[in-house]
Amino acid sequence: LPSIFEGADAVIHLAANADVRFGWNAPERDLQQNIVVTHGVLEGVRRAGVPRFFFSSTGAVYGEATVIPTPEDCPFPVQTSLYGASKLAGEGLAAAYAEGCGITTTVFRFVSIMGARYTHGHVADFMKQLLADPGHLTILGDGRQRKSYLDVTDCVAAILSLLGRSGGHQVYNLGVEDYCTVDQSAGWICERLGLVPEVVHTGGDRGWVGDNPFIFLDCWRIRALGWRP
Repeated sequence: LPSIFEGADAVIHLAANADVRFGWNAPERDLQQNIVVTHGVLEGVRRAGVPRFFFSSTGAVYGEATVIPTPEDCPFPVQTSLYGASKLAGEGLAAAYAEGCGITTTVFRFVSIMGARYTHGHVADFMKQLLADPGHLTILGDGRQRKSYLDVTDCVAAILSLLGRSGGHQVYNLGVEDYCTVDQSAGWICERLGLVPEVVHTGGDRGWVGDNPFIFLDCWRIRALGWRP
């Protein structure tokens, strides 16, 4: 693995299992793909002498946050998903490598990412349902879950803006200054497709274990450096 990184100025680690919803169908997947792989990448960075490591984490590490909008230094609640727990473990490894090996480590906690090549999540799920049956749409939970979404190009721009950062371990939230409900996003999709389907909610205040009803991040720390989504 170190030979892959030889001569690199930085390693940006984005690979992960990112599907929160089905985490309990295969609990070992988050362990292997998110924690063990992250350790392997960090070891490659250390052994190859790469000075900077960037890690894609998630707003899910805040669980059901008690502070909204949620800043990077808020009190950590109980973890609510295997995905969030695995990403928090990856953050811990990055911090330890910064402290023990002198590597500059930068963590980005994303809200949900949207844009080209979007692969999973409720928007993709709604589209698949409506293409299969334009007259019906099932929404998990009560539809009042509040979510923020960040365009993938803004996410990439934020990471690249800090590519030259040096010194220690730092964490940055990445998100936008507003949010929408799941019902609102369903309405926008149906409007765009010109459809008026029968909508059925499965009930409850969340769609699955780990589906936090309100995710809204305070992004002042990175905005202070000039980044704007």
